[in-house]
Amino acid sequence: MNIPATPRLQQAMIGYERELKEINKVIEGPKTAAPPHIAIIAEPLKGRTTIVDEISRVHGDRVYRITLDRVMTATSMPDLSPGRDRIILIDNCEFLATRKIGGFDLLNHFLKTQVGSKNLFITTWNSFAWQYLDQVMNLGKNYPVQITLPRMDTPVIKEVILSRYGQGEIQCVDEGRTERSHWYSIVHHETTLPFIGKEVTVPWITLNFSVMRSRLPGENRVQVSLEDVIFEKINRIADGNPGIALDLFQDSLEDHTISPRMIRENDCSLSLDINESFLLSLILSMNCLQSSEISAMVGRDVDIDRIIYRLLHAGIITEEEAHYRISPSYLTCVAEYLKRNRRVW
Repeated sequence: MNIPATPRLQQAMIGYERELKEINKVIEGPKTAAPPHIAIIAEPLKGRTTIVDEISRVHGDRVYRITLDRVMTATSMPDLSPGRDRIILIDNCEFLATRKIGGFDLLNHFLKTQVGSKNLFITTWNSFAWQYLDQVMNLGKNYPVQITLPRMDTPVIKEVILSRYGQGEIQCVDEGRTERSHWYSIVHHETTLPFIGKEVTVPWITLNFSVMRSRLPGENRVQVSLEDVIFEKINRIADGNPGIALDLFQDSLEDHTISPRMIRENDCSLSLDINESFLLSLILSMNCLQSSEISAMVGRDVDIDRIIYRLLHAGIITEEEAHYRISPSYLTCVAEYLKRNRRVW
Protein backbone atom coordinates (compact mmCIF):
# COMPACT_ATOMS: atom_id res chain seq x y z
CA MET A 1 0.00 0.00 0.00
CA ASN A 2 1.44 3.38 -1.01
CA ILE A 3 1.65 6.37 1.32
CA PRO A 4 0.98 9.69 -0.41
CA ALA A 5 3.81 12.19 -0.03
CA THR A 6 3.45 15.80 1.10
CA PRO A 7 5.08 18.50 -1.07
CA ARG A 8 8.69 18.99 -0.01
CA LEU A 9 8.49 22.76 -0.10
CA GLN A 10 6.25 22.82 2.99
CA GLN A 11 8.53 20.68 5.17
CA ALA A 12 10.13 23.50 7.18
CA MET A 13 6.80 25.05 8.09
CA ILE A 14 4.85 21.97 9.14
CA GLY A 15 3.70 22.14 12.74
CA TYR A 16 5.25 25.52 13.56
CA GLU A 17 3.10 27.92 11.58
CA ARG A 18 1.70 29.69 14.65
CA GLU A 19 5.09 30.02 16.34
CA LEU A 20 6.72 31.42 13.19
CA LYS A 21 3.86 33.86 12.74
CA GLU A 22 4.38 35.14 16.30
CA ILE A 23 8.13 35.52 15.75
CA ASN A 24 7.66 37.34 12.44
CA LYS A 25 5.14 39.67 14.08
CA VAL A 26 7.80 40.72 16.60
CA ILE A 27 10.46 41.11 13.88
CA GLU A 28 8.24 43.29 11.71
CA GLY A 29 6.86 45.25 14.68
CA PRO A 30 7.80 48.80 15.59
CA LYS A 31 11.41 49.43 16.62
CA THR A 32 11.81 50.38 20.28
CA ALA A 33 14.67 51.39 22.57
CA ALA A 34 14.23 48.09 24.42
CA PRO A 35 13.58 45.35 21.81
CA PRO A 36 11.25 42.51 22.89
CA HIS A 37 13.91 39.78 22.88
CA ILE A 38 12.66 36.28 22.04
CA ALA A 39 13.43 32.93 23.70
CA ILE A 40 12.50 29.78 21.75
CA ILE A 41 12.36 26.88 24.21
CA ALA A 42 12.15 23.18 23.34
CA GLU A 43 13.25 19.72 24.38
CA PRO A 44 16.05 18.06 22.37
CA LEU A 45 15.06 17.08 18.79
CA LYS A 46 11.84 19.06 18.98
CA GLY A 47 12.54 21.52 16.18
CA ARG A 48 14.58 24.50 17.34
CA THR A 49 16.91 24.19 14.35
CA THR A 50 13.93 24.01 12.00
CA ILE A 51 12.60 27.28 13.41
CA VAL A 52 16.04 28.94 13.21
CA ASP A 53 16.56 27.79 9.62
CA GLU A 54 13.21 29.23 8.59
CA ILE A 55 13.88 32.59 10.27
CA SER A 56 17.25 32.77 8.50
CA ARG A 57 15.68 31.85 5.16
CA VAL A 58 12.83 34.37 5.39
CA HIS A 59 14.82 37.34 6.70
CA GLY A 60 18.10 36.70 4.88
CA ASP A 61 20.78 39.37 5.32
CA ARG A 62 18.91 40.97 8.21
CA VAL A 63 19.92 37.99 10.35
CA TYR A 64 23.30 37.65 12.06
CA ARG A 65 23.27 33.97 12.99
CA ILE A 66 25.44 32.24 15.58
CA THR A 67 25.26 28.53 16.37
CA LEU A 68 26.90 27.47 19.62
CA ASP A 69 28.18 23.88 19.36
CA ARG A 70 30.11 23.46 22.60
CA VAL A 71 30.34 24.86 26.13
CA MET A 72 31.50 28.46 25.79
CA THR A 73 34.58 29.95 27.43
CA ALA A 74 35.79 33.55 27.68
CA THR A 75 38.07 33.00 24.67
CA SER A 76 35.50 31.16 22.50
CA MET A 77 32.63 33.62 22.86
CA PRO A 78 31.47 34.92 19.46
CA ASP A 79 31.28 38.58 18.48
CA LEU A 80 27.90 40.00 19.51
CA SER A 81 28.22 43.40 17.84
CA PRO A 82 27.35 42.93 14.16
CA GLY A 83 26.18 46.53 13.70
CA ARG A 84 22.82 48.27 14.00
CA ASP A 85 19.51 47.06 12.64
CA ARG A 86 20.44 43.37 12.61
CA ILE A 87 18.54 40.45 14.09
CA ILE A 88 20.98 38.53 16.29
CA LEU A 89 19.94 34.88 16.15
CA ILE A 90 21.75 32.59 18.61
CA ASP A 91 21.06 28.86 18.65
CA ASN A 92 21.81 26.55 21.64
CA CYS A 93 22.16 29.20 24.36
CA GLU A 94 22.32 26.50 27.04
CA PHE A 95 26.05 26.36 26.20
CA LEU A 96 26.47 29.77 27.89
CA ALA A 97 26.16 28.30 31.39
CA THR A 98 27.42 25.27 33.29
CA ARG A 99 26.54 23.71 36.64
CA LYS A 100 29.74 24.51 38.51
CA ILE A 101 31.23 27.37 40.53
CA GLY A 102 31.44 30.41 38.27
CA GLY A 103 29.41 28.61 35.65
CA PHE A 104 26.98 31.53 35.18
CA ASP A 105 29.61 34.23 34.54
CA LEU A 106 29.46 34.06 30.73
CA LEU A 107 25.66 33.92 30.73
CA ASN A 108 25.48 37.02 32.93
CA HIS A 109 27.90 38.82 30.60
CA PHE A 110 25.80 37.79 27.59
CA LEU A 111 22.59 39.03 29.21
CA LYS A 112 24.19 42.39 30.01
CA THR A 113 25.31 42.70 26.38
CA GLN A 114 21.80 41.85 25.24
CA VAL A 115 20.21 44.46 27.53
CA GLY A 116 22.58 47.16 26.25
CA SER A 117 21.95 46.39 22.59
CA LYS A 118 19.42 48.06 20.28
CA ASN A 119 19.30 44.92 18.15
CA LEU A 120 16.61 42.27 18.52
CA PHE A 121 17.97 39.02 20.00
CA ILE A 122 16.30 35.72 19.09
CA THR A 123 17.69 32.88 21.20
CA THR A 124 16.98 29.16 21.45
CA TRP A 125 17.19 27.14 24.65
CA ASN A 126 17.05 23.51 25.71
CA SER A 127 13.88 23.38 27.83
CA PHE A 128 15.55 21.45 30.68
CA ALA A 129 18.38 23.99 30.89
CA TRP A 130 15.84 26.83 30.66
CA GLN A 131 13.77 25.49 33.57
CA TYR A 132 16.89 25.17 35.74
CA LEU A 133 18.26 28.62 34.87
CA ASP A 134 14.86 30.25 35.26
CA GLN A 135 14.56 28.79 38.76
CA VAL A 136 18.03 29.80 39.96
CA MET A 137 18.48 33.16 38.21
CA ASN A 138 15.06 34.17 36.88
CA LEU A 139 16.22 33.89 33.26
CA GLY A 140 12.73 34.52 31.88
CA LYS A 141 12.73 38.17 32.97
CA ASN A 142 15.19 38.89 30.15
CA TYR A 143 12.79 37.68 27.45
CA PRO A 144 9.43 39.43 27.01
CA VAL A 145 8.53 36.92 24.28
CA GLN A 146 8.85 33.24 25.23
CA ILE A 147 7.83 30.58 22.71
CA THR A 148 7.72 26.97 23.85
CA LEU A 149 7.48 24.53 20.97
CA PRO A 150 4.44 22.29 21.53
CA ARG A 151 4.09 18.55 21.19
CA MET A 152 2.77 17.49 17.79
CA ASP A 153 -0.31 15.38 17.28
CA THR A 154 -0.25 12.34 14.99
CA PRO A 155 -1.54 13.93 11.73
CA VAL A 156 1.16 16.61 11.97
CA ILE A 157 3.90 14.07 12.78
CA LYS A 158 2.76 12.03 9.80
CA GLU A 159 2.98 15.05 7.52
CA VAL A 160 6.42 16.04 8.84
CA ILE A 161 7.84 12.57 8.18
CA LEU A 162 6.24 11.94 4.80
CA SER A 163 7.33 15.35 3.51
CA ARG A 164 10.84 13.89 3.36
CA TYR A 165 9.90 11.14 0.91
CA GLY A 166 8.70 11.06 -2.67
CA GLN A 167 5.44 9.68 -4.06
CA GLY A 168 5.27 5.90 -3.60
CA GLU A 169 8.72 5.74 -2.00
CA ILE A 170 7.44 4.11 1.21
CA GLN A 171 5.37 0.94 1.34
CA CYS A 172 3.12 -0.03 4.28
CA VAL A 173 2.70 -3.74 5.03
CA ASP A 174 -0.53 -5.03 6.57
CA GLU A 175 0.13 -7.85 9.02
CA GLY A 176 -3.53 -8.31 9.91
CA ARG A 177 -3.08 -7.32 13.53
CA THR A 178 -4.07 -4.16 15.42
CA GLU A 179 -2.26 -3.59 18.69
CA ARG A 180 -4.14 -2.51 21.80
CA SER A 181 -1.87 0.52 22.02
CA HIS A 182 -3.68 1.89 18.96
CA TRP A 183 -7.06 1.82 20.69
CA TYR A 184 -6.32 5.26 22.12
CA SER A 185 -4.56 8.43 21.02
CA ILE A 186 -2.77 11.07 23.03
CA VAL A 187 -3.52 14.58 21.82
CA HIS A 188 -2.14 17.79 23.25
CA HIS A 189 -4.43 20.74 23.96
CA GLU A 190 -3.06 24.18 24.71
CA THR A 191 -4.74 26.08 27.49
CA THR A 192 -4.10 29.30 29.37
CA LEU A 193 -3.64 29.09 33.13
CA PRO A 194 -5.92 31.47 35.05
CA PHE A 195 -4.47 34.45 36.93
CA ILE A 196 -0.96 34.20 35.42
CA GLY A 197 -2.03 34.01 31.77
CA LYS A 198 0.64 31.40 30.90
CA GLU A 199 -0.03 28.89 28.10
CA VAL A 200 0.62 25.23 28.85
CA THR A 201 0.16 22.02 26.86
CA VAL A 202 -2.06 19.40 28.50
CA PRO A 203 -1.97 15.76 27.26
CA TRP A 204 -5.41 14.26 26.72
CA ILE A 205 -6.35 10.64 25.98
CA THR A 206 -9.00 10.05 23.33
CA LEU A 207 -10.39 6.65 22.43
CA ASN A 208 -10.02 5.50 18.82
CA PHE A 209 -13.51 4.11 18.32
CA SER A 210 -12.82 3.37 14.67
CA VAL A 211 -9.94 1.07 15.65
CA MET A 212 -12.11 -0.65 18.26
CA ARG A 213 -14.92 -1.13 15.75
CA SER A 214 -12.48 -2.59 13.24
CA ARG A 215 -12.13 -5.56 15.61
CA LEU A 216 -15.87 -6.21 15.62
CA PRO A 217 -17.32 -9.06 13.51
CA GLY A 218 -19.51 -8.72 10.47
CA GLU A 219 -21.04 -5.57 9.10
CA ASN A 220 -20.19 -3.53 12.22
CA ARG A 221 -16.54 -3.59 11.20
CA VAL A 222 -15.01 -0.43 9.73
CA GLN A 223 -11.77 0.09 7.81
CA VAL A 224 -8.87 1.78 9.60
CA SER A 225 -6.08 3.44 7.61
CA LEU A 226 -2.90 1.40 7.94
CA GLU A 227 -0.82 4.58 7.72
CA ASP A 228 -2.73 6.04 10.65
CA VAL A 229 -2.15 2.89 12.72
CA ILE A 230 1.59 3.09 12.00
CA PHE A 231 1.92 6.79 12.77
CA GLU A 232 -0.26 6.56 15.87
CA LYS A 233 2.18 4.01 17.30
CA ILE A 234 5.19 6.11 16.29
CA ASN A 235 3.78 9.24 17.91
CA ARG A 236 2.73 7.44 21.08
CA ILE A 237 6.34 6.32 21.56
CA ALA A 238 7.75 9.73 20.52
CA ASP A 239 5.33 11.62 22.79
CA GLY A 240 4.77 14.32 20.20
CA ASN A 241 8.49 14.96 19.55
CA PRO A 242 9.04 15.17 15.76
CA GLY A 243 12.78 14.44 15.95
CA ILE A 244 12.22 11.24 17.94
CA ALA A 245 9.37 10.23 15.61
CA LEU A 246 11.50 10.73 12.51
CA ASP A 247 14.40 8.74 13.98
CA LEU A 248 12.04 5.94 15.00
CA PHE A 249 10.44 5.86 11.55
CA GLN A 250 13.79 5.71 9.76
CA ASP A 251 15.11 3.06 12.14
CA SER A 252 12.00 0.92 11.54
CA LEU A 253 12.22 0.99 7.74
CA GLU A 254 13.44 -2.11 5.93
CA ASP A 255 13.93 -1.66 2.18
CA HIS A 256 11.51 1.29 2.20
CA THR A 257 8.88 -0.90 3.87
CA ILE A 258 7.27 -0.44 7.28
CA SER A 259 4.63 -2.22 9.36
CA PRO A 260 3.37 -1.82 12.94
CA ARG A 261 5.51 -4.76 14.09
CA MET A 262 8.67 -3.21 12.65
CA ILE A 263 8.33 -0.23 14.99
CA ARG A 264 10.52 -1.08 17.97
CA GLU A 265 9.79 0.19 21.47
CA ASN A 266 12.46 0.25 24.20
CA ASP A 267 11.91 -1.03 27.70
CA CYS A 268 11.90 2.12 29.86
CA SER A 269 12.66 0.35 33.16
CA LEU A 270 15.91 2.23 33.83
CA SER A 271 18.06 1.54 36.88
CA LEU A 272 20.71 4.22 37.42
CA ASP A 273 22.93 5.21 40.33
CA ILE A 274 23.35 8.81 41.54
CA ASN A 275 26.36 9.59 39.36
CA GLU A 276 24.80 8.09 36.24
CA SER A 277 21.61 10.07 36.81
CA PHE A 278 23.52 13.32 37.30
CA LEU A 279 25.64 12.74 34.20
CA LEU A 280 22.54 12.03 32.11
CA SER A 281 20.84 15.15 33.46
CA LEU A 282 23.82 17.21 32.25
CA ILE A 283 23.74 15.70 28.77
CA LEU A 284 19.95 16.02 28.55
CA SER A 285 20.11 19.70 29.52
CA MET A 286 22.96 20.55 27.14
CA ASN A 287 21.94 18.37 24.14
CA CYS A 288 25.50 17.05 23.79
CA LEU A 289 28.76 17.19 25.74
CA GLN A 290 32.37 16.10 25.41
CA SER A 291 33.92 13.98 28.17
CA SER A 292 36.19 16.87 29.22
CA GLU A 293 33.15 19.15 29.61
CA ILE A 294 31.38 16.49 31.66
CA SER A 295 34.45 16.04 33.90
CA ALA A 296 34.64 19.79 34.54
CA MET A 297 31.07 19.76 35.89
CA VAL A 298 31.05 16.39 37.67
CA GLY A 299 34.48 16.54 39.31
CA ARG A 300 37.57 14.34 39.43
CA ASP A 301 36.23 12.00 42.11
CA VAL A 302 33.75 10.41 39.67
CA ASP A 303 34.92 7.75 37.19
CA ILE A 304 33.49 9.37 34.06
CA ASP A 305 34.93 6.79 31.65
CA ARG A 306 33.25 3.91 33.48
CA ILE A 307 29.86 5.63 33.49
CA ILE A 308 30.10 6.61 29.83
CA TYR A 309 31.08 3.04 28.89
CA ARG A 310 28.07 1.56 30.70
CA LEU A 311 25.63 4.06 29.20
CA LEU A 312 27.05 3.50 25.70
CA HIS A 313 26.88 -0.28 26.11
CA ALA A 314 23.23 -0.02 27.23
CA GLY A 315 22.41 2.14 24.21
CA ILE A 316 21.18 5.00 26.41
CA ILE A 317 23.71 7.44 24.96
CA THR A 318 25.51 7.64 21.61
CA GLU A 319 28.89 9.05 20.62
CA GLU A 320 29.39 11.20 17.53
CA GLU A 321 32.61 13.11 16.85
CA ALA A 322 33.66 12.88 20.53
CA HIS A 323 30.30 14.28 21.68
CA TYR A 324 27.83 12.28 23.77
CA ARG A 325 24.06 12.56 23.31
CA ILE A 326 20.99 10.79 24.67
CA SER A 327 19.90 8.20 22.10
CA PRO A 328 16.67 9.37 20.42
CA SER A 329 14.99 6.07 21.30
CA TYR A 330 15.75 6.64 25.01
CA LEU A 331 15.15 10.38 25.15
CA THR A 332 11.59 10.21 26.49
CA CYS A 333 12.49 7.38 28.91
CA VAL A 334 15.48 9.27 30.33
CA ALA A 335 13.56 12.54 30.64
CA GLU A 336 10.68 10.87 32.53
CA TYR A 337 13.11 8.97 34.78
CA LEU A 338 15.04 12.13 35.68
CA LYS A 339 11.82 14.06 36.30
CA ARG A 340 10.64 11.40 38.74
CA ASN A 341 13.98 11.64 40.55
CA ARG A 342 13.88 15.48 40.60
CA ARG A 343 17.03 15.77 38.46
CA VAL A 344 15.25 17.90 35.86
CA TRP A 345 11.94 19.72 35.70
